Amino acid sequence: MKKFAFSRASRLRLKKDFEAVFAAGRKAVTSDLVAWHDPGGEKDRKIGLMVSKKTGGAVKRNRLKRLLREAFRLTSRELKEGTRLIIYPKAGCAMKNLAQARAALDTLRRKARLDDDGRQDRNAKS
Repeated sequence: MKKFAFSRASRLRLKKDFEAVFAAGRKAVTSDLVAWHDPGGEKDRKIGLMVSKKTGGAVKRNRLKRLLREAFRLTSRELKEGTRLIIYPKAGCAMKNLAQARAALDTLRRKARLDDDGRQDRNAKS
């Protein structure tokens, strides 16, 4: 089960890491989530969460973070290698269970074209 582990290396923790992703300037928006993403350069796929107090009380915010981390852990293999992702749930985010969180991340992944199928290549000539 080691391939499904969610280690400290899978998290964006440092301010400079968050700033690097924001500086990349790539943003995707869905009905419940706003995400900034960067292809990065490392092998690990990483996630950072920013949950505002507008989302709800501490219990709701922490539950939302747990759901999003678990959904990311289960679906991270579908992301391109080296993807760094910052997720910001919108106020009034309606995620109540893991299935909804996975569906929201799946929608976000498709919208941002972060699938691990080689379609998003900045240097490709069209």
